Order: sequence, then C-alpha cells, then structure tokens
Amino acid sequence: MKTQRDEFIEKLFVEAKKDSSIIFISVDMGAPALDQWREELPNQFIVAGISEQNAINLAAGLSRAGKKPYVYMMACWVARCFEQIRYSCAMAQNPITILGAGVGLGYAPAGPAHEPTEDLAYMRAIESIEIFSPSSLGLIQPIVNLTINVPKLRYVRLERTVSEYVSNHKSNSTYSEVIDLGNQIFKDYRISKESSKVTILTSGYLLQRVYDASLILEKEHGIDIQIIDVIRIKPLNIDFIINSMHGSNFVVTIEEQAISAAFGAAIIEGLSDRQFQACTLRLGLKTAYVFENGTRDQLLDNNGLGVAHIVQRIKEFVEAQRNVVK
Repeated sequence: MKTQRDEFIEKLFVEAKKDSSIIFISVDMGAPALDQWREELPNQFIVAGISEQNAINLAAGLSRAGKKPYVYMMACWVARCFEQIRYSCAMAQNPITILGAGVGLGYAPAGPAHEPTEDLAYMRAIESIEIFSPSSLGLIQPIVNLTINVPKLRYVRLERTVSEYVSNHKSNSTYSEVIDLGNQIFKDYRISKESSKVTILTSGYLLQRVYDASLILEKEHGIDIQIIDVIRIKPLNIDFIINSMHGSNFVVTIEEQAISAAFGAAIIEGLSDRQFQACTLRLGLKTAYVFENGTRDQLLDNNGLGVAHIVQRIKEFVEAQRNVVK
C-alpha cells in the first residue's frame, strides 16, 4: 500500500502544476515521489539538504513573499527546528506546511533517535499552529486542498504504514467533512443501552489496534465501545467530541506517545475547559524512549500498546469505576 508521504507529495504535485506559488522544500532526498518534482517542476522544488533549521527559515521567507511553501522531513527532525518554527513562522505569522514522515515508532527498528514519541507535546505548545494526524490515505487529498486554499502554519504527521481496513473504512461523512470537523466516528456504540459505554479517542496507526480491542471488549466483557478518530489534534473540536458521547462518562485516550503533555493531555484539558465530567484513562507508551530492537508492532506490544494490554487496562478501568459507584 502507498505511504501517506508519497500520497501527499503526489497529490500536491498535481496541484503545483496548476499553481506556481506552491514550493516544495525537501530535507530528505530518499523519496521516489520527489523525482517528478525534480524533472517536471524544478523551479518549484528546492533541495535543502540536511539543514532543517535553514529549510524552515527559507520557507518562512517564501511565505512572506506570497508563496505557499511545504517543508518535508522525517518527523523526528522537526524538533531540530523548533526555534525557527516558533520565531520565523508562528510569531512572524508566516504560514507554511511542515510534513513530518514516520511518526511514533514508525521508523522502528532504527531506535529512539528516529522515533518521535514526544512531538505532539512540543509542537502543540506552539501558538497558532494546526496539527493533523490522518489515519488513512483517503484523508490526504482534503488536507492537501486545505493547506493550499487556507494557508496557515500547519504540522501534518504522516504515517509510514496504514491499515488497509482503516483506509477502506466508510465514514458517514465525506473526507472533506471529516477534515472540517477534525474528527470522525470510526466505530459507534453497538450493544444495549444498559451496558457500560466507553468512548476511546485515538489517531493514526493505533486506530486499527483500538478497533481490534473494542471487538474483544464488547464480545467478551460486555463493554460498549465508541471510537473517535481524532484527525486534527490542534485545535481540537471538543464540542464534537462531547456531543458524540451520547451519555457515556468513560473516556479513554490512546496514543503512540509519551503521555506527558501530549494527545491525551490535550483531550482532558479540553473536556475540563468545558466542565465536562468524565472518568478518564490515558494510555500511551510505557516509556518515552524505546531502545529495544524490533518491528513497530513488536515494540508496541512490548511497551503497553498491544491489543491484549489495551483490553485489560480498559476492562480494569471500567470495573474499578463500577466498584466506586457501588
């Protein structure tokens, strides 16, 4: 299956042939999808080399000159240019789109230097930035359209691999509507009204694992699960999340991140700001940095995000809350 990186680069290329203001700046030379840019749009393609800070400053200058710049790099290197994103883009109000490929443990087994497990924590701290974390290939085109038609400072987190089931999932809304809402109901409640209802919020690669865990929780433990795929992590559409919960007061956030100040923290802050009362559980990587060797799935299984572990933690969470009520 095509990667989200290649899908984004190819879709953007089609639009760039019609819009000469679109400029693609690559820090990475290794993507085959870049070849068509070199060959057909050399005046809209800049090879920045291994100089992420310079690439961001260059993009900020192009933005100020009326261009629509895109900076592509491995997601782990976004941390290198935090200062340039903050000063040259956020403070100076220069809209650029940053494409970070290989989020979470996506570059396993390259080790923690290549696996950004805290990028949500530091990137969401930047004022006025929007953060997208799409779960499927179908969401890429509307994100491309949004970045072109409504320029803002954005960080788009791209997965190296996505689930075929997730990519083929049919939402009740169009992909464009999903992007506009910032969320989609990936799976709705299915069991009787008397069962315990849990709303799980997650995104990206983990969506398939969460779905698999939900089927076990319903079938074997009578726990009714709703899954919300959070595509726009900043700004969050908290009103959509609250309105979608249908009386449930159990909220679980699951992320491929160290949980301090990251995805789950953002959700809970948003619910608290709305004074929404809920029993909450945050699940994330057992350790912030994973030094083990293994595939992405092996490392997730060994660090608190295996399907069986997700099932057990949610089961214990619901049972503990039932006992408190009694």
